[in-house]
Amino acid sequence: MYPPAMRYVCLLMTLVFVQFTRWQFNDLTQYNTELWYCWVIAYALCVLVSLGSFFRALPRMVYLGVSVIGLVAGLIRFRSIEWDHEILYNPNNPSGNETGGLFIIAIWFGILAWRHASLGCACKKA
Repeated sequence: MYPPAMRYVCLLMTLVFVQFTRWQFNDLTQYNTELWYCWVIAYALCVLVSLGSFFRALPRMVYLGVSVIGLVAGLIRFRSIEWDHEILYNPNNPSGNETGGLFIIAIWFGILAWRHASLGCACKKA
């Protein structure tokens, strides 16, 4: 179980990822993103893991795995940003928004992995 302050940060991040999930539903109409549902699934999984972490620390490898996936995916999307155009809310290229979201995922789950040992998790081998 996390200390109370960290548990509430988990709850706050759950709400952040709920909002990110909601925003993905307009991707088909706003950005013509045909794979919008992949973003909905990805952020919904972040909601579930963050909410689960509010109640109980998950194995460190879960957090590390999500963090690494978010970082690698963010670096891949970073290469698609059109730097000579508007980066955020670019109606023709959502790469800036997607990169930012992926980096937020990487940082958040990296923090959970880093704080894992000091949080009294019962799963010492993870």
